[in-house]
Amino acid sequence: MRYSKIFSFAVVALAISLISWGVVGHRTIAKIAENHLTPKAKAAVESLLGTEDMPIVSPFADEIRYSKEYHYTGPWHYLNEPMGMTYAEFSKAVKADTSANVYNALLKMEAQLKNPNSTKDEKVFALKMIIHFVGDLHQPMHVSRKEDKGGNDVKLKFQGRETNLHALWDSGLIQYNGMTFLEMSSALDHVSDPKIKQWQSDPVMKWLFESYQIAGNLYQEVEKNPNLDYTYYPQHSEIYKLRIQQAGIRLAGVLNEIFK
Repeated sequence: MRYSKIFSFAVVALAISLISWGVVGHRTIAKIAENHLTPKAKAAVESLLGTEDMPIVSPFADEIRYSKEYHYTGPWHYLNEPMGMTYAEFSKAVKADTSANVYNALLKMEAQLKNPNSTKDEKVFALKMIIHFVGDLHQPMHVSRKEDKGGNDVKLKFQGRETNLHALWDSGLIQYNGMTFLEMSSALDHVSDPKIKQWQSDPVMKWLFESYQIAGNLYQEVEKNPNLDYTYYPQHSEIYKLRIQQAGIRLAGVLNEIFK
C-alpha cells in the first residue's frame, strides 16, 4: 500500500511537471506582472492573497486539477483548433466553441472576480486562476491540435533525450536555461513603454492566435526533423522568452483593468 501511494504521488508529480510553463515559467510571468501593477491593483491583489503573492500562487491551477474536487478544471488549461486557419476563421471558431477551454475559463474567472456578489473565497479562487491561465494561453502548445493532445503525442528527441513537443515547450526549454524565476523575471522585465501599451491593448483573441501560429510552425519543424540538436535552443529561446514577457505584461494589464 505504501509503495502504491508513493507511485501514485510520483505519477502526479510527473504529470504536473509536464503541463503549462512549469513552476519557473509561471512564477516568472507572475513576477513580471506584479512589477507592472498599478498601486490600486497591487493593493487589491495583496488584500485578496494575504500572506501569499502572485508568483507563489501562479502554479495553483496546475496543483488542484488532479484532485476530485477540481478535476473539472482540466480542460480549462488549453484550446484545441484545427491548424491553418486565418485570424478571422480562428476567431469565429473560438467564439463559437462553448466547451470548457482556456478562453472560456479566463472570461468566466474575470467575470467572477469583477462580480460584487462574489464571496472573498470566490474572488481569491478566480484571481489565482487568472494568474495561471494568462500564462497558459501564451504557451504555444496550449493552443494547438486535439488529435495529438497539444503535442503530447508528438515524440521527439531533444539533444539525444526522448521527450515530446508539449513537454519541451512546457518546461524543457526553461529548465535548459537553468535560471530561477527571479533571475528570469529580472532578465526579461525590460519592455519598452510603447510595447507595454500595445501588448496590453491587444485583445485576448490575438494572444491566442499568436500561440496558435507559433504552434503551427513548431509542428511543421518537428514533422520534418524530430531529432532536435544543440541548435534548437538558440533558434527558439527568443520565442519562449517573448511569450513569457507578453504574458507578464498582459496579465498586469488584465488586473489593472479589473481593479481600476
